[in-house]
Amino acid sequence: MISISRRSLLAAAMAAPRRKVLICLIDGLGPDYIAASEMPNLKRLMTEGVYREGNCAMPSLTNVNNASLATGSFPDRHGITANTFLDRELGRVVEMSSPKYLMRKTVFETAQEKGWKTAFCGAKDKIRTLIAANVGTSVGAEKQGIPMYEAANSYWVFEQGRTLLRRPDVDLLYLTTTDYMMHTYPPGESRSQEHLKRLDGLLAGMVDDHPKLELYLCADHGMNEKTVAIDPVRVLAEKGIRASGAAAIADKHKVHHQDLGGSLYLDLENPAEAGKAREALLAEPGIEAAIPRNEAARQFRLMAERTGDLFVLAAKNAALGQLKAKRTEVRVRTHGSLHERRIPLLVYGRKPGKLESIVDLTAKRAWEERV
Repeated sequence: MISISRRSLLAAAMAAPRRKVLICLIDGLGPDYIAASEMPNLKRLMTEGVYREGNCAMPSLTNVNNASLATGSFPDRHGITANTFLDRELGRVVEMSSPKYLMRKTVFETAQEKGWKTAFCGAKDKIRTLIAANVGTSVGAEKQGIPMYEAANSYWVFEQGRTLLRRPDVDLLYLTTTDYMMHTYPPGESRSQEHLKRLDGLLAGMVDDHPKLELYLCADHGMNEKTVAIDPVRVLAEKGIRASGAAAIADKHKVHHQDLGGSLYLDLENPAEAGKAREALLAEPGIEAAIPRNEAARQFRLMAERTGDLFVLAAKNAALGQLKAKRTEVRVRTHGSLHERRIPLLVYGRKPGKLESIVDLTAKRAWEERV
């Protein structure tokens, strides 16, 4: 029989603070931004920890990859295949920002089941509503009225995240920023470098606060400048093929990307015309691929029923969307294609397994183990 003193000792051990875990997604932080910026603290962590350049989930978009990171799974399991998609039950295109579309448990739910105290701190309210419905503590910049189209938004997220991580009732913090600055400035631009240098200093503060911190850091996608925009629906209309398109990147943050991205789901009025449609699309300069639904689902681990008859992908310099003409010259920095897939993957404070994709950071959920 356990004595009272031993029971007290056991209770004290179980109540002792666990290590702190920070899952940090810096929106749009492609490896080219790290290479071009003065980020001495992050680069030190990359040297002292385990760092790889890996791939995000496809399409290379914010909703898709926050869902992948938060659930440790690919879109064929968690169900988030775009920022928006054609909900066939409703008969219209909808944003995938509601937790009703998320089909896997998040790190918050599984960690809390094991007694962990969790928190979320993010820039975009659509990500807070999508993945943080069951979090212990939730803080959002957009919800608090912090301007979205300024570098200060990401600074606020990091500052609030540091405050949260200091709290004794927070063991695991999921922190995610906005990519407005990456949409606006290339890696070599001084304002981009100033932004990332500031974030680097704020990250160092969190690491300094917690000497045994476990850090899992990544991005949801990279970023490229596009000089031409193409409307695949109009491309097909010229060939007498009727279709509708849902720009995968579309959401309410149109200042970021103007609803132009590197991928688009296309639904055909007559699915039997898929072969003819593919031929027409691939003949259009700037369109790199037009992949049938089931093939795209297999290749990119997508939930087929939440895609389109064709998954259309743009070339590196091209963007896809709804236009007033078949194609037009543009100057927009955006993402969504295979060319924005490379991302940084960093684990600091723990030895990880393989690091090839964003899913590898959270799939095994090592932080849930008691130590």
